[in-house]
Amino acid sequence: MKGSDTLILMCKAPIPGTVKTRLCPPLSRRQAAALYACFLEDTAGEAASLRRIRRRLCYAPPEAKAYFLAAPFSGFLPREQKGNGLGERMAHAMEEAFSEGARRVAIVGGDCPALSAERIRSAFRELSDGADAVFGPSEDGGFYLIGLSAPSPFLFPGIEWSTGTVLTEILSRCRNAGMTYALLPAESDVDTAEDLAALRRWTRARTRPPCPRTRGWIASYPPTERTTSSRGEERASSPSPGRRLRSGERSPSGPARGPRSRTGRSPR
Repeated sequence: MKGSDTLILMCKAPIPGTVKTRLCPPLSRRQAAALYACFLEDTAGEAASLRRIRRRLCYAPPEAKAYFLAAPFSGFLPREQKGNGLGERMAHAMEEAFSEGARRVAIVGGDCPALSAERIRSAFRELSDGADAVFGPSEDGGFYLIGLSAPSPFLFPGIEWSTGTVLTEILSRCRNAGMTYALLPAESDVDTAEDLAALRRWTRARTRPPCPRTRGWIASYPPTERTTSSRGEERASSPSPGRRLRSGERSPSGPARGPRSRTGRSPR
């Protein structure tokens, strides 16, 4: 589908002991893998409702291909992940999509239950409206979505992944390259016991996206006591509006939230 917008789902097979290990404890390795499988399948289900967007799935390990050929992944074009680290793998996946004719490319992972089809559409609208890049900030300082309007391999090398400075570093590289970018509302990934408690609260407070597998798993899992941050405050889980920033604006200390864009609108 030459000239199409392309969504890439980066994922691992839900093999116990290889995914979501920071959730162990309180979860067992098998429970953590089962929860991750729910995240993945719900994300794929949301993406399935997107029209006029090509869907690709970059999986690991190589022997897991059969798992990703069945529903709800059957609408994705499967591709084995290539590269030595996350940055290399994302850069390769994007480069491959652009080289095959994609106009705009967005990458998402499988550990943000709040990611909806509408949020993905918003990302592509930002790129279509002139942003060079778009990011969905995660509360831990990373991102749950990255979209580009052209190959930008210089964004990925040398990033210290799984740290609280990932997004700040990549935004700095965008500004240094003169790239405009948009920020979507912030959301939470699920990586720790504290995130698991926040996820339970999120499922009670919000009905969209439906993510039925994740909600069903949470409903069957024993209740978790309210988790607090190191400052003794309940971790925030509600999104806040993003803003578009242009080259030369001051770097935020973390994921931007609150102010509207210079044009007076937030990402839709």
